[in-house]
Amino acid sequence: MKIIFLILCIFMFCFSLTACSASQKNETEETDTEEMQKSKSNAKSEKTVVEEGQSSEINQEREEADMSALLTINIKIGDEIFLAKLYDNRTTQALVELLPLRIRMEDLHRNEKFYYLPDSLPTDSESPGVIKEGEIMLYGDNCLVLFYEKFSTSFNYTRLGYIEDVERFAQAVGAGDINVVLDLAENNK
Repeated sequence: MKIIFLILCIFMFCFSLTACSASQKNETEETDTEEMQKSKSNAKSEKTVVEEGQSSEINQEREEADMSALLTINIKIGDEIFLAKLYDNRTTQALVELLPLRIRMEDLHRNEKFYYLPDSLPTDSESPGVIKEGEIMLYGDNCLVLFYEKFSTSFNYTRLGYIEDVERFAQAVGAGDINVVLDLAENNK
């Protein structure tokens, strides 16, 4: 009888230890979940602040990029010429070697024009999250993309540069396919 009582006590003791352990684990998980939710909430409010001041940030980013820009190119659509700044990276250096380019760019989703280059370029892709109007990027290793509308994305791109007069550019490209000439600007030849 004493042995049964002893076994029963040991069993109850082990069971209570397991229950306490699970309780502490649940409390830790709840605390972690609460902290993650607070972090997400803070990130959302920071994102809202960023979006509100985004147009000034776009200009500031582009001004800073001007200082590190490799060179200026001309993008000709019809009779209009747009100046674009290219960043100093190995992808743009490879692109410049292909210039001048006379291409037909297709419209996609009424926010971008794209063209598949005949050669692959080196890449350094990233997910920009938000693509701004006027940005020039490479999708994959050979798809040149000119963006004329701002939108969110989860795709990866290699940043090449940006078009300076985005409002005029957006009007010039329209919603259909376009013929484009990309060439070095006179000050770079």
